Amino acid sequence: MSGNTFCKVILSSDKPVLNCTVAKTFLTKLTGIMFRRQIPYSALLFTDSFWMHSFFCFVNFHIVFLDKNFNVISVFYDVKPNKILPPVWGSKYVIEFFDKSIIFNIGDKLKLEFE
Repeated sequence: MSGNTFCKVILSSDKPVLNCTVAKTFLTKLTGIMFRRQIPYSALLFTDSFWMHSFFCFVNFHIVFLDKNFNVISVFYDVKPNKILPPVWGSKYVIEFFDKSIIFNIGDKLKLEFE
């Protein structure tokens, strides 16, 4: 995934919870995890996004929507293939992740450390 950078997602308790690949290129933003049966990262961060779908995805995943201040404003767990999620107005960032043990709550304040 050339052209991408990485970041750590940290809960307000200073506990790192995810290592994300940042989708910066047009192609990675367009495709995300579409058409993949093996995912080469634990999470993918999209910027300037407020809506997601799971068309052409072959695995279930989780999605967290963040506002411009990195507050959790919506979470969808176990999103199945071929679904359309409702738009989340006010969202600036979206994280797709796969670890079922990570739980985000509405109102959680996250920190993102870019590498």
